[in-house]
Amino acid sequence: MLRNYRYFSIFLFALGLLAACGEKPVTPTPPGPVTPGSYTVSGAVLLDDGTPLAGVTVSDGYACTVTDDQGKYYLDSDFSQRDYVFVSTPSHASAPVVGGLPVFWKFYKDLEKGSDGRYSGVNFTLNKIARPDFFTIFIFADPQPRSRSAGYDKMAYHSLDCCNDMYRDMKELRATMTDRPVYGIGLGDIVHRELTLMPQYIKGMADAGVVTYNVIGNHDHDVSKPDDRTACKTFESYVGPTNFSFNLGGIHFIVLDDMIAPDESTGKGRDECSTGLTDEIWQWLQNDLSYVPFNTTLMVCAHSPMFRLLGGGERSGALHYADYRNLFSKYAKVYAWAGHTHTTCNYVNLENPVIETHTLTRVTGPLWTNEYMGSNGTPRGYVVLDCEDGAVSWRFKPTFYQSGAWSATYPAKYDAPAYAWRDWDYGADGRAVMRGSSDKYLDGSYQMQLFPPGTYGDDYLYANIFLWDELWKKPVFHAGGVPAAMTRVTDKKFRYSFSDAEMRTYYREHNKNLSAESSFAQDSNNCESMFRVYVDPKGPKSGTVKVTDRFGNEYSSTITW
Repeated sequence: MLRNYRYFSIFLFALGLLAACGEKPVTPTPPGPVTPGSYTVSGAVLLDDGTPLAGVTVSDGYACTVTDDQGKYYLDSDFSQRDYVFVSTPSHASAPVVGGLPVFWKFYKDLEKGSDGRYSGVNFTLNKIARPDFFTIFIFADPQPRSRSAGYDKMAYHSLDCCNDMYRDMKELRATMTDRPVYGIGLGDIVHRELTLMPQYIKGMADAGVVTYNVIGNHDHDVSKPDDRTACKTFESYVGPTNFSFNLGGIHFIVLDDMIAPDESTGKGRDECSTGLTDEIWQWLQNDLSYVPFNTTLMVCAHSPMFRLLGGGERSGALHYADYRNLFSKYAKVYAWAGHTHTTCNYVNLENPVIETHTLTRVTGPLWTNEYMGSNGTPRGYVVLDCEDGAVSWRFKPTFYQSGAWSATYPAKYDAPAYAWRDWDYGADGRAVMRGSSDKYLDGSYQMQLFPPGTYGDDYLYANIFLWDELWKKPVFHAGGVPAAMTRVTDKKFRYSFSDAEMRTYYREHNKNLSAESSFAQDSNNCESMFRVYVDPKGPKSGTVKVTDRFGNEYSSTITW
């Protein structure tokens, strides 16, 4: 098969020698024009004004090539194994948007094959981006809608309502950003086994005005198919390739399917996936990155965390873990985004900070209740990542709305809890209003939750800082004019609205699901973003916690007890 690497492979060998000497080489664009050779697919990549685009990567999900000075490409694609060809859009150009999706691919089934058995003239027309280093991305995980008739969706709040809350929230925020493109990255489990709900999700994101790239999760695999490869095809029929890359603002984004569905013959549940990269995906990743300089920043988006897990464990058992970790570690910076665990986990190894882990909680709340508060205490919400003039920053965005009704899904004998630990209530329109105020709405300043002394049976005040990582400054408590540094703790549960006993009763008598009961008990531990400070019982009865994030933004929250 054509790799277009004749001279480039020699150069890669030289780079390997440099790497062995301890230097971090910079990979250039492969030298010389791309010659046709033996190929099965050809075409060109152009701007909408007809300008040819050189050096653009084109792939079929396995083989990769780049365009020449005339924007032409030649790819040797195995049609018995591959279903499409796609382009890795460069930083200064974007794919056409259809129904909220960036359409950067073409399915072979939709193309006409020539008499020579080849697909020719498979062209991609891209739109020029006026300011390529100025954009915003909404990053979210695990919306997981289920149909209203699903027997396992007897939750506190219906999953489809929670998704509607997400779309509404994103639409409002998007409307404030008229000066830039806004993209979305859905980190998998876009639906919960019901792929017929994909059009509803796609429409929701399109109505929000967000151009969305999507990761496949374990629950997005088609359980009616016999193996991992075919289990992905239904998802792909809606949103395109499951392994691809694109470029924005000089950053190389990589979307990976790291969920491996078991073969039908194993007898396992079809969405009980193992983790890692199959041999095929691992080879595609190497092919794609062979055109990306080592001094590039990477944003790696997968469903399951590819590196560090909550509690400090490494994903070392994942297939090709050592291989992809070694490859990624050669780059200037790697931000690894994931979902899957329904927990928030942000980690930077200060001794080797190249690869960072950023795992997001479920955007629609804990799986078994769809409540306002996600696992590990992070509210329903998502990350808003901004890029301006090459500088990247992000913040947590709590979802403002809760439109579903408690009584619609809970048995009558279960009243809505008192929400002792929630900082807001919901108005008639479903908008969150902070407690103690009639006009102070929940907003983007809400980056932490404070718990007064006595919450955990001691004289400490606790703060759960949602996206905290090692590059943040440690929070400081201010009371009576005296600042006091707070200490990080990892052995405390976040405080949910329910008591443990109430939650267990709910699981046993309503969901009939003991595994969900144990899931809640596990999810409410290992909160790595919790800090505390001792408070003198005879001292002031109020105080303020201030913390500065990794980007220099200061957040504060005041509490009285």
